[in-house]
Amino acid sequence: MSIDFLRKGRFNPSANDVFFMNADDYAIMDPAAEGFINQLDRFVNRHKSSQVKRLKALKRYYLADNDIRYKEPKSDKTAADNRIASDFARYITIFEQSYMLGKPVVYKNAADTTLQEEIDDFSKQNNESYHNVLIKTDLSIYGRAYELLYVDGDENNVQVRLARLNPEQVFVVYDDTVQRNSLFAVRYYRVRYEEGKFRDFVEVYTNDKVYYYRNDNQEAGGMKFVEETTHEFNGVPVTEYASNEDRTGAYEAVLDTIDAYDLAQSELANTQEDFNNALLMIKGNPFTGSDDNPVIVDDDGKEMPNPNFIGNVVAQMKQARLLIMDDNPDENGAEPDAEYLTKTYDSAGTKAYIDRLVGDILRFTFTPDTSDQNFSGVQSGEAMKYKLMAADNRRVTQERLFERGLMRRLRLAVNVWRIKGNSSVNYDAINDTEILFTPNIPQNVNELIANVKSLYGIVSDETLLELLKQFTGVDADEELKRLEKQKADNQLMFNGQTNDYPNPDQEGVIEDGDE
Repeated sequence: MSIDFLRKGRFNPSANDVFFMNADDYAIMDPAAEGFINQLDRFVNRHKSSQVKRLKALKRYYLADNDIRYKEPKSDKTAADNRIASDFARYITIFEQSYMLGKPVVYKNAADTTLQEEIDDFSKQNNESYHNVLIKTDLSIYGRAYELLYVDGDENNVQVRLARLNPEQVFVVYDDTVQRNSLFAVRYYRVRYEEGKFRDFVEVYTNDKVYYYRNDNQEAGGMKFVEETTHEFNGVPVTEYASNEDRTGAYEAVLDTIDAYDLAQSELANTQEDFNNALLMIKGNPFTGSDDNPVIVDDDGKEMPNPNFIGNVVAQMKQARLLIMDDNPDENGAEPDAEYLTKTYDSAGTKAYIDRLVGDILRFTFTPDTSDQNFSGVQSGEAMKYKLMAADNRRVTQERLFERGLMRRLRLAVNVWRIKGNSSVNYDAINDTEILFTPNIPQNVNELIANVKSLYGIVSDETLLELLKQFTGVDADEELKRLEKQKADNQLMFNGQTNDYPNPDQEGVIEDGDE
């Protein structure tokens, strides 16, 4: 594969379009009928032809398989042609997801403690903190991410499960109203069985059903309806997350700058290699032997290298690190001389150019430069805030969009819990759930503790313990329980009692040796 490196447009103008369909047209369609199947086929082909190329290219950069690897080779086949791909995309992605979700999301629902327990159990059963990291990683790469909710277990133990879907194989179709409600989601994929034999599968998720389609490559009829199943989520069980309104990836805007950096680093390596393999230019008349025969025959009739052959003489001089040159017989000719042909390398200018590219990549992706010596070391909280201000502004926007997806996840899960779960739980209280994000930044512990001490007596103990959670890692509610237990234990000890052992002085307690 070859590309137009650093030229022309990178992606199709429709590469990030959202799919829409008129709600009335969708309402009268039968998912098993030919008309809907044809419309579905057009949606899938449109996604493949106009959007998948962009998604795959962004994933390539995340894997450090940058466009520099597919640049046209140099016309001079003897020149060095190194291809060095940088890993900026992964660096930016990992920073984003760690900064936002390095500390897991916390759910708080004070309206119903039983519902809080269900949410906590749901989070634990699905290893939600890691699942969220996967979703956030896709957001940073593709600018969009998808998750599927499905039901697992039997009637006595229904579990709502989460699955991350590959954005290269999924899209959601919305209605054309201002609310932009999701009509259905489509997941398509291909399974290869052997050389030349494969099957294409398509799954359509609606508000109450899942429709399955299949297309065998041996069949001429195209995609066919296979079966349908029902679900009880009362909504499309596929949620689309977006990193921003344009659904662009974290490093998508600086792909050209990353390519320029890769090119600069590659040419720097080429310069070094060409310098090591520089041509030796000889001026004048060097002593290069007097015989044109490469081999001679000794007295026994055996062939051996001719020491006076021009090629052998030059090889011997190079091996001896010595160049012998005759006087030039042409008195008007050049004086005998030899030197290597090398390019002039502007070390300072090259370094300044590369540093400027690095600065642009980090600045335009709102990524702090942690290699900056002024960034490291012990920093006050205020100083750190200024260095992270741009990243913080971006994070806050992304958290709001992420929170919208998390709330949709909970509402879908509640629709199943309401049917299969505890009837005494107030499931309507799900809308009172508070979602808390904590940015994962280095903390000056001494400064944090000093600030908490200065607030003692001004704010509640619970607020102070919430601030200290960054240091202790213990929730404020749990810490309050521990404090209450510690206070009770201290009181018992003051009275000569403990929670673990009976007091021998109490009536009815038999001491050792008593009968």
